[in-house]
Amino acid sequence: MPAYFRTIWLFTYSDMKTIMFPQSIFGAITAYAACMFDQPHVSYETINWLLVRYPLALLWTWSNLLPFNIFNQLSEDAIQEDRINKPWRPLPSGMISREKAASLMLKHYILAIIVSASIGGWRQTLSLIFLGIWYNAGGGADRNFITRNIINAAGILSFATGAMEVALGTRLLITEPSIQWLGILASVIFTTVQTQDLYDMEGDSIRNRRTMPLVIGDTWTRRCTALTISASSILCPMYWSMEWYGFVLPLVLGALITTRTLKYRTPEADKRTFQMWNVWLVSVYFLPVVRYLDSGR
Repeated sequence: MPAYFRTIWLFTYSDMKTIMFPQSIFGAITAYAACMFDQPHVSYETINWLLVRYPLALLWTWSNLLPFNIFNQLSEDAIQEDRINKPWRPLPSGMISREKAASLMLKHYILAIIVSASIGGWRQTLSLIFLGIWYNAGGGADRNFITRNIINAAGILSFATGAMEVALGTRLLITEPSIQWLGILASVIFTTVQTQDLYDMEGDSIRNRRTMPLVIGDTWTRRCTALTISASSILCPMYWSMEWYGFVLPLVLGALITTRTLKYRTPEADKRTFQMWNVWLVSVYFLPVVRYLDSGR
């Protein structure tokens, strides 16, 4: 049993700071301000929210992340790449065989469906299964950076809205404010998520992936990313008609990421910049909550 828990931990370790916590945080804080999106607002005491609803959102996020991560690391090409970049992962380290990993993936996909049927987010789970197949088996991650970014944006928002539904404790409605904000977030992620491709160009080149830096070049990717992050850091607070203090955190973090993206170009620096990108994205996630608290609703 300890070997099992260590194995599943290592499958998901790399995405704890990029998917697990940022998207579950989105779910919890956006559910708190659900009325800003014309969603049903369920009142929970703070202690119940922290000790019950958020842990459930974490459980849902992790239960969907694990089988996707196994799928993403399962191919021979992925194992060969991980032997160079992440030799500690279960497959390149020999901790588990491909056959057993495939069986583990299927079992945890079934578990994810059961969890979603029990606590919510089943539509997002089905979306993540489809996106996982497209990304990992259908060439979605390799053939075209536009398709790759679309899948990444759809996947991140599936994790985020699934966690929100679980944190809220009721099914999300399709409302105009929700569609508008999720559309804005999809655009933000689509135009900036290539930050994750800057530090792994060598590995992507080995796998013949047509990521944005490998197609249009490192310099132009950095310039485009800096531009879209800077624009998003201004336009997102403007959408919520924020007071000046609502602009501070997205702008400061956006400026820091933009500077690092343009100035520091080693894989180690780019990896740190991508981690900061996730923090910046969370600062954007917080905007409707700040607006909700300002309005006193």
